[in-house]
This record gives sequence, C-alpha cells and structure tokens, in this order.
Amino acid sequence: MTRLVLVHGRDLAGHDPDTLEAQWLGALSAGLAAAGSAFRPTDAGSSFVYYGDTLARLVDGGTPPAVTVHALAVGAGPADLPALPEGELRFVLDVAREVLAGTGHRDAPVVAEGAVADALVEALVAALALVDRYVPGVGAEVLLVLTRDVYAYLHDDHVRQVIDDGLADALSGDEPAVVVAHSLGSVVAYAMLASGSFARAAGPDVPLLLTPGSPLGIRAIRDALQARTALTFPRGVRRWVSPRDPRDLLALHDLTPDAFPLPAGSPGIEVLRVTNRAPGFHAAAFPLDDGAWAGYLALPEVAAPVGEAMT
Repeated sequence: MTRLVLVHGRDLAGHDPDTLEAQWLGALSAGLAAAGSAFRPTDAGSSFVYYGDTLARLVDGGTPPAVTVHALAVGAGPADLPALPEGELRFVLDVAREVLAGTGHRDAPVVAEGAVADALVEALVAALALVDRYVPGVGAEVLLVLTRDVYAYLHDDHVRQVIDDGLADALSGDEPAVVVAHSLGSVVAYAMLASGSFARAAGPDVPLLLTPGSPLGIRAIRDALQARTALTFPRGVRRWVSPRDPRDLLALHDLTPDAFPLPAGSPGIEVLRVTNRAPGFHAAAFPLDDGAWAGYLALPEVAAPVGEAMT
C-alpha cells in the first residue's frame, strides 16, 4: 500500500501537530474533490513529520525534543542580529536581497566580501526594513525565521541529522511513499532524498515528490546545497511536481533548469503555476471563515497528482 508522507514548512513551533495534520488533510481532501479524484487521505494512511519545536530549540541553542511522526522551532528579531555568526548574517542578507529584487527593488544594501559583523548587521537591518515595506504578505520576521531555519538545517550537521532521522522514520518500510513537502520541508525532503542517506541501500520508492511553495530556487539556498554535494534528481523519485504561486515571494523562482540546474539527462521537474488564495500566497493549508479551504493543497491542480500517485 502506498503511504502519504507530509513534511511541513517554516515557523510552526508551538503548534499542535494533530491540528496541523488535520488542516493539511482537510485542504488536500478539498483539492482532491475539486479535481474529481475519488482518493481521500486519512489519518491512518498518512504520516505528518513534525519538527517545528525540534528546529526551534536547535536554532536557539537549547535541548530539542525528538522529531515525531504524526501524533507528533523560532526566529529572532533585528535586536538579536548581532549575536548571529557572520556566515548566517550574510546568508540572510543574500536571501533578503534576492527577495527584494523579485519585487523590483534592487537598492538593498551591498556589503563587501570581507565586511565586519557590524557592517553586515547594519546592512541586514536596512534590508529587513525594506522587506517590511515592500514585500506584501511576508515581512521581515517571516523572512528571518525562514532563512535562519534553512541556514541551520544546511550548515549544522547536528540539526540536519536530528531532522533527517525524523523523516527517515516516516519513510522506513517497504511500501512506496508519496512525499508532500512544503516550503522549508521541500529543502529537508530534497536534501535527504538526493543524498540517499537511508539505512537500506535502495532507499525509498517515491512515486511522487510534491513541493509546493519551495524556496529551493533561491540562489543562496541552492548554492548552500551545492556546496555540500552536486545537485541531482532525488533518489527513488519517479515524478517531481513543484507548484508555485508567482506572488509567493518565499518561493521566489520556478524550479526551472536556470534556477535549479540538474545534470544533463535527469528527469525534468514539472513546474506548476497556480493561484494560492491563502494570505501571503504561501500557506499549504489555510481554513477560511466560511469553512472552505485555501492554500496550495486545496487547489485541484496541486492535489490531482497526489490522487493519481496514491491510486
């Protein structure tokens, strides 16, 4: 039997994982119904990999709880920037500059390669102020949380190992697994599947990798991945679909060969342009006041590949 593995995105520390999973399944069910699919995901047939509290504790330097699967962290503000390592400051600044450029604002502060930490902090505070002013639905705090979490996952072996272990648990077993990985979750799922770091040599059989709202095309994130290993099509994945709302500035680029180059002869990533009605255009699942669902998973064109792969 094919399993459904759900991997959430950034800034979900302190949330109830059961509620989050119910929202994801509700939005996905709505999308499947709109697509005319008979498949309906159930709690028993899915695994929700919740690492929000774990990541928050790790990023903040505390002792994390274990990553839990199903039944199953948070960013700093500008005042905390001086305490960040220079590499992290530059990473956040690079992402902020690219997001601002995506809105047409190319006047974010530039700092020389060897700039001291004080200059980086000053430039980043100025860039985050521009993000607050010019990037609707995102804002400085949201961007800071995302980039700090991504940086921690990509640059800290302990952070990565703890989170990867949680996803590996969800993917263990001999049955195929459809993986739906949103936002930061797409970085986690891609990095692990592409590295092939599983207990069994063959790795999991993944009929579908669905990565709505993925930031993998942002230059600083892509470069950090490439610094660890060459980009490659994820191991065991038969089909990769990447939905994106062009207004979603946390998923700045479609995963085209220009933004996310894979080796010649690799299977293609199916880029899907959609309209996400959730505030900020980024959420995977968002309950509306009228009982309907918004978010990527509620869209029929996003949910349809899941129905196809699960049946």
